[in-house]
Amino acid sequence: MTTEVTTYRYVRFALCCLLAGLAISVGAETITSGEWQTSISSYYYTPAGPVFTAVLCALGVCLVVLRGYTDAEDTALNLAGLSAPMVGFVPTPEIGQQIDKAAIVNNAWSYLAVMAIGWVVVLIFGLRKRAAAGGWPSRWGAIGLVSVAGAWVVGVGWLLIDQESFATKAHGLAALFTFTPFALAVVLNTDWGVRKIAQEADKARTRLDKTYWALVVAMVVLLAAGIVLGLTGWTYWLLATEVSLLVCFAIFWIIQSFDLMDPERDALTTRPRDPLTGSR
Repeated sequence: MTTEVTTYRYVRFALCCLLAGLAISVGAETITSGEWQTSISSYYYTPAGPVFTAVLCALGVCLVVLRGYTDAEDTALNLAGLSAPMVGFVPTPEIGQQIDKAAIVNNAWSYLAVMAIGWVVVLIFGLRKRAAAGGWPSRWGAIGLVSVAGAWVVGVGWLLIDQESFATKAHGLAALFTFTPFALAVVLNTDWGVRKIAQEADKARTRLDKTYWALVVAMVVLLAAGIVLGLTGWTYWLLATEVSLLVCFAIFWIIQSFDLMDPERDALTTRPRDPLTGSR
């Protein structure tokens, strides 16, 4: 097994460990205090807050570093990963909780500066690759570059125009742009997603196609159920929805990990071995 494959597997495993760490921290705080918060983000104001922020930052790094099965999935993981840290830097507004606007603004500016540096570095290396061999960026790579640039412009403009509004509302937008691309990544692992959305017909996923679709359906049903419960006035509808979706994502991640590392699948294909994942 090559060093690259070993590193790839460790990073995938690390992501599961991070989710487990968040669950343990939130669970321990709930047991200790004897009180449930209304959402996972609300634990930011509890002793579990530092773990919440650290996990989101580390998850973001893992998602960006990992190479997706297709260019489309890689772009989805990158977008989710880039949004995740901002969810931790900008807390959700809570009644009775004081928001530290100075800390939020400082963290946001720092992160946006790093995003800009990373974007420029990727662009420079990409242009050098294009000059040497051509073919860069791919269609999905271009979508990713434009999306990140657009998000950066929105973030910078929002901070310059209204820091008060940013401090109270950016959390929800960042959370939306974290969950949505990751949900897309699940769809992109179905056979239909690979062939129709990613348009990579040579990477069929028929072996676990039904399993991936079952997870997609489960996520849609759970989201709809959560919204209905919210409309009924149940206090913990958002917490229940977030937890159930994260469980689905964790299950997907574990299943996909075994799928990508299946030696029998590699033995049955003649496609070139991917230099990062070791899969074909």
